[in-house]
Amino acid sequence: MYYNPGYAGDGNDIEAKILVRNQWMGFPGQPNTQTFNIDAPFKLFNHQHGAGLSIINDKIGNYSNVGLNISYAYRRSLAQGNLGIGIGLNMTSSGLEGTWVKNEENDPSIPELGGNKPFIFDFNLGIFYRADNLYLSISSLNVNQTNIKYLDENGNVESNTNFFGRSVFLSTGYDYQLANPLFSIQPGAFIASDFASTQLSISSLVTYNKRFFGGLSYKVTDALIFIAGVDLPSGIQVAVSYDINTSRIIKSSFGSFEFMVGYKFNLDMDKDNRKFKSVRFL
Repeated sequence: MYYNPGYAGDGNDIEAKILVRNQWMGFPGQPNTQTFNIDAPFKLFNHQHGAGLSIINDKIGNYSNVGLNISYAYRRSLAQGNLGIGIGLNMTSSGLEGTWVKNEENDPSIPELGGNKPFIFDFNLGIFYRADNLYLSISSLNVNQTNIKYLDENGNVESNTNFFGRSVFLSTGYDYQLANPLFSIQPGAFIASDFASTQLSISSLVTYNKRFFGGLSYKVTDALIFIAGVDLPSGIQVAVSYDINTSRIIKSSFGSFEFMVGYKFNLDMDKDNRKFKSVRFL
C-alpha cells in the first residue's frame, strides 16, 4: 500500500497493517521506521474504486520525517483479472535534529533550523494488476521531486535546499500450488530505483495450509532476509523478518529486524435485497 496507490481497494476486504523496522541495529544513526497503512474497496456510480491511507514516521541520523499519504485507485476487470490505476497525495514534514559542531560561525552547509520543520507536498502514481495467482505492480513516488526549503533563525529561506528524489518500484509474484494441496510456493521479485542507485530483491515463501508461511529473501549485495508469519482465522496476520547484512556494514551492525501486524475485515456493505416465499430457498 505504501509503495503503490494502485493497490488501494485490492480484494474485497478492508486491510490495515502496522510495520516497525529497525535497520542496521548497532550502527550510529541507524534508520528507524514505523508505518501504518489501511485501504478499502468501495463502489460508486456502478464502478469499483479503492481508497487508502498511509502514515510513516522515519528517522535516519539527524533527519526525521513524518508523512501522510492519501491514495485513490480506479478499479476495473481486465483479462480475467483486476486492474487498479492509482494516484496518491504526499504530505511530509521534514526536519533536522541533533547538536551541530561548526568550523565556521556561518557554515552554509548546516541550516539554522531553530526547530523549523518544512512541510512539503508531492504525489505518487501506480498501477497494480492481479489475475488468478499472479500480481504485477508498477509505481513511482515523489513524482514532482519537491524541494525542501529550510529557514534560518530569522525566518528567511536559506540558500541550501534538499529534496525527496523520484523513485520507481517494480514488483511481481506468483502463487504456485504444489502437488500436496497443503503447500504452495510464492516466488517474487522487487526492484527499487531512484535513478542514482538500483536495488533488486528476490524472494520465495512457502505457505502451509494457507495459514503459516516462511521463507527467504535476498537483496543483491546488501542482505539475506529470513521471514516467518501466520494468518489467523480471525483475520489477524503477524509476521517478522531478520536481515543478515552481506555488505561491509556487517562490521558495524548486527542486522535489521522488522515486525508487522495486520487485520482484515469486511463490513459486508452489499445487502441482498431478494425476497423468498419458501424456506427451501434459504
